[in-house]
Amino acid sequence: MGKFLTILVVVMLGSGFEAQGSFITFSARNSVTWETIEADSVYIQNITQGRDTMLIGRSYFDLNSLAQVEKNDSYIPDQFVMSNNYPNAFTSRTDFVVHLPTTDELSIYVFNILGRQVAGTSLMLPSGNHAFTLEGSALANGVYFVKAQSAQEAETIKILKTGEQQGTQCTLDYRGAGAELRLPLAKRSSKGSDVYHFTFYAQGYIPLKVEDQIPQGGENYFFDLMPVPPPDDFTSKWRGFNLLGKFTQEWSNEGYVEEDFEMIADLGFNFVRLPVDYRTYTKADDWQVFEDSELYDIDNAVEWGEQYNIHVSLNLHRAPGYCVNPPSSPLPPAQDVSLWTDETAQLVFTDHWRMFAERYKDVPREVLSFNLVNEPANISGEEYVNAVLPAIQAIRNISPNRIIISDAVDWGNARVDDILEYDVVMSPHFYQPMQISHYRAEWVDGSDSYPQPSWPPVLMPDHLYGSWKSDYGDPMVVNGAFPKGTKVSVHIMQVSTHAAFFIKTESAMVFNKVFQPGPGEGEWEEVVYSEEWDVYQNIYDRDYTAILPEDAETLTIDIGEGDWLTFSSLGFDFPDAAEQQDVTLHPGISQWAVPQAVYELTPQSTLMVARAPEGYEQYFKMNGFLQKWIDLKWQNIPVHVGEWGVYNKTPHDVTLAFMENRLKAMKAAGLGWALWNFRGSFGILDSGRKDVNYESFRGHNLDRKMLDLLQQY
Repeated sequence: MGKFLTILVVVMLGSGFEAQGSFITFSARNSVTWETIEADSVYIQNITQGRDTMLIGRSYFDLNSLAQVEKNDSYIPDQFVMSNNYPNAFTSRTDFVVHLPTTDELSIYVFNILGRQVAGTSLMLPSGNHAFTLEGSALANGVYFVKAQSAQEAETIKILKTGEQQGTQCTLDYRGAGAELRLPLAKRSSKGSDVYHFTFYAQGYIPLKVEDQIPQGGENYFFDLMPVPPPDDFTSKWRGFNLLGKFTQEWSNEGYVEEDFEMIADLGFNFVRLPVDYRTYTKADDWQVFEDSELYDIDNAVEWGEQYNIHVSLNLHRAPGYCVNPPSSPLPPAQDVSLWTDETAQLVFTDHWRMFAERYKDVPREVLSFNLVNEPANISGEEYVNAVLPAIQAIRNISPNRIIISDAVDWGNARVDDILEYDVVMSPHFYQPMQISHYRAEWVDGSDSYPQPSWPPVLMPDHLYGSWKSDYGDPMVVNGAFPKGTKVSVHIMQVSTHAAFFIKTESAMVFNKVFQPGPGEGEWEEVVYSEEWDVYQNIYDRDYTAILPEDAETLTIDIGEGDWLTFSSLGFDFPDAAEQQDVTLHPGISQWAVPQAVYELTPQSTLMVARAPEGYEQYFKMNGFLQKWIDLKWQNIPVHVGEWGVYNKTPHDVTLAFMENRLKAMKAAGLGWALWNFRGSFGILDSGRKDVNYESFRGHNLDRKMLDLLQQY
């Protein structure tokens, strides 16, 4: 398993299969997505007895099944017994004996370590000892398991194949019966004192072993399994930070600091991304005149990268014709154009990258890469390629081997497969869910009304869509036990234009209200007028509550006629006589246009996704957004996460829990990363978080817990 694994194994009493008496059970989940995993097999080693068995397609085990009775070799047992094989290890053939206490059908199966059958036979046999031979020269070297099963009993032994693989046929032959056949039996031991090792196997996951367990009966062994990662590429080990020395002309243009490179290297990281505003190195009002005195700042960063063995990735955060953020001061009219549609902007964009390619043509590719443009927004792949391809060609004409990185479109979230044929590195940005990563971020509209972040999030969208948005109009359906008198509260935040909101059970409408935002005073807390759409989208910021008049098993929460609304919480307040605990749930999916799902509210007041809307499944499982990037990695296309992190308003404990999950997810996907940022509100130094006990580090305030977490992965 190696250093890669930081995996949880928990022993839980009395869960899963009825784990009681002499039985123990095994369960597992995907450590990244938190989905339940079914075992292909569980390998059980009784260290005390020196015996092994393998569970195939079964998640429970009787501790008594390995407790054999010690007798002399001539003794014929009165119970189902399987001997060890001889010889073990073997190169071509090996023998073993099975004792049947009564006439029965006996099935013998041979499995490989992944639980796949490689040989087998079934026979109706009388009581007594029965010998079998495995002709296994055709097997590859390794561990195999032989399972003997009658109508009532089953036992499994481990065998070891060594030597050269010969032939293609593996056979299991019956050799005959007789009392003279001896069964080498294990020593007697008692349940509750034997020492065990357990190994959990599942296709697509790294096997996990837990050692030195002394089960008493009733335990559930729970395994947190990491997926097998795609093959590493040259970006997989790039781990570091964004440096903002020339991030924007208005307030972050002080240049880069050698000390940052020295500290980053000393702390064990090897990558920096430089998001740059083109206005910081061009003449005011003329984006085609480059200022050498300003470009020296970037030269320094490249030199320090080479000096400290840190890869530098130069990114146009504000490129000619595009930036994800509006400028703090107005652009000159000639520069206030779109890179995606304006030919002049595309020519200037190409000239800028041609200049950088020429300026750094002698810098090795291991030292420097070019990241074309930060977070292209909602444009098509065709539009994107049309705009950036001339720049790619200009770079390659000068530096054929230069690494070129392409950010994902849709603000860093979506693949743009049209660009892949041009041999680029794809770079997504991981900030999902925004309610955690950008909680109360001043530059994000509506972030001040996000609910208090928590982790893990509730996988429920914060939007309801009405008939005017019928493409996203799935209702929220919650199944569970809702006794008469249950209070259902929805905290409505923003309402667009018109929304006929309702809550109903399977038999009755229990709440309905038409929201009609407008100007002036009203039920709302704040008037919001959308000039773009010429509509009111007011903030209500208040609870609306329904009391159930009768017992119910299904609640539907939705908009009939209308546009859309957002909500920040869904609460269930149960009657005093109910055993269920009251709960308030905060939605954890904030992306636009994600329909609602069908849920189950468990007796423990946990909201589980019962059915995700077709086509939107990725949003309703933890880290589901990762799969499209994992798919690229398995196609040998390099992928590197250019940005991720958490703003300093999110509580520190939530931040660390979120970051650990993301780090584990990126590790499982074979992805390198660059945190936004190193020094500043997302970083490990001088972040301004008010709930951190900082450590003094070279004149800076160091978030030691965050650093330890980053270094761990």
